[in-house]
Amino acid sequence: MSISRDRVKPRAKPLRSGFTMIEVILVVVIIIIVSSVSIPYFSGSMRGHKLRTSGRMIMKMAGYSRAMAIMREETMTMVLNPETMEIYLGGREAAPTNTTDGVIDQDVFKRLGFTDGDEDGLGNVGVEREVRRFLPDDLSVKNFDKNWTEEDDAFEDLYLIRFYPNGQCDWFELELVDKRDVGIRLENDPISGKIRSEFLQ
Repeated sequence: MSISRDRVKPRAKPLRSGFTMIEVILVVVIIIIVSSVSIPYFSGSMRGHKLRTSGRMIMKMAGYSRAMAIMREETMTMVLNPETMEIYLGGREAAPTNTTDGVIDQDVFKRLGFTDGDEDGLGNVGVEREVRRFLPDDLSVKNFDKNWTEEDDAFEDLYLIRFYPNGQCDWFELELVDKRDVGIRLENDPISGKIRSEFLQ
């Protein structure tokens, strides 16, 4: 009995699965090239992130101080402690008052500086602490300059910037740096109150 050639089907070739060595090497080379280009960019971006964030925060606090000074028609003060990297702002503290029994309470003594009421180490500058923020610990003040007054001389360890009801403020220039000596410089316009920032390498 003969088998018809029409019934015999050729054997199907097995399907090839996986990648060749050349394809794998090519993908690895592409990943290395992309990484070598992008990692320095992202590391530089992250390195300056804290500086940019701190600069924006100071700008916002200065803008708030100026707006509140105009709205309340009173001088607002922004205070920076370079040792603790703490910054706060507010108007002048209320004048001390006697209690009804004629005895001055402890809070009044603290405000007058007769007792150790400075638990946070900010110094008693007569400013009501309305808004308070911390700058990152690894930042430091490299330079601070302003038009110093006699009132500023009484608080040499603190930097005070005043915002007045007419919309003007003290001129200042502040330079913050990180541990790699990368910095940001902030300088304000005393007439408009706007702050310009410059990133320093």
